[in-house]
Amino acid sequence: MQAKFLICDDQKIRVQEIRQFLGANPKYTIVETFTNGREVADWVKRNPGKADVLILDIIMPVMDGYAAFFEIKQADPKLKVYFVSVENSPPLVKELAAQGAVGFSPKPLDRDKFVEKIKQIVGF
Repeated sequence: MQAKFLICDDQKIRVQEIRQFLGANPKYTIVETFTNGREVADWVKRNPGKADVLILDIIMPVMDGYAAFFEIKQADPKLKVYFVSVENSPPLVKELAAQGAVGFSPKPLDRDKFVEKIKQIVGF
């Protein structure tokens, strides 16, 4: 069994960091990476069902993660969206969960906590 991931963050160093964290598990595959919400929303619309989990930043150019989230949920309701961001106010985190996000981690990421949350989401 494999879990297929998408990563969307405008900071290349964060994409590399998340790729490294997920790459430590041979059952995790990175399908694609993106630098803004528009790119990932368009990809998901063209490829529904091709990924299991999207790791999504909130603050990005072109289209932020919050706006992309709603387009993505319409295009692929089964795709699990996990947010990562420096923007981590309790009302925002609560709102994301209420809208269907499966989790949230504040940046900078704590490797162990992030990996544990991902394991809980995918089941391995």
